Amino acid sequence: MMKRGVMVLAGLLLAACGGNVRTAEAVQYDLGNMSGNWEGSRVPIAGVEVHASSWLSGPAMHFRLAYAEPLRRQSYAESRWVAPPAELLERFLKRRVVFGQPDFSGAGCRLQLVLDELEQRFDGPQASVQVLEVRATLASSRGTELVSKRAFLIQKPALTATAGGGVAATRDAMQALAGELGAWLDEAGREKPSIVQRCRT
Repeated sequence: MMKRGVMVLAGLLLAACGGNVRTAEAVQYDLGNMSGNWEGSRVPIAGVEVHASSWLSGPAMHFRLAYAEPLRRQSYAESRWVAPPAELLERFLKRRVVFGQPDFSGAGCRLQLVLDELEQRFDGPQASVQVLEVRATLASSRGTELVSKRAFLIQKPALTATAGGGVAATRDAMQALAGELGAWLDEAGREKPSIVQRCRT
């Protein structure tokens, strides 16, 4: 009987101690200061909206071992985005595209994006690129008329085979996306001057 009592007491003590054990919290990443001027676009932009595919709706940081398990999507266990990637991208583009316009007046078309992919893709144990896939549409100021559309695929190498390397490559990819968006809108404005006028009214 005494032996059984000792075992029960030991079990209770272990349970109590286990309840106080702290597990390591995930490291949270953002993109740092990514402000800058909006260059190259003659089309005025009044706002930016970014939505994401369902698998990118949370803060998980995704990667894929393309050389070993090409059909398996995985996420880092101890690393997270501080917010869903679409929110981080929208915040950056609002600062760069909207408020970075030299002659921003508050009027213009709306830039709407769908984030289809954001993952660190490993082609080997130590070689990876960050893949960013976005579909962009330029809509009228009220968002009821489609003016132009384009899909973008950007890949930037990660300098290290870690979550931190993926974050730095994501930063580079989003910077590159801003540049490509500017070039696209500038080209659209040159080829169809009516787009510029439509976005100004």
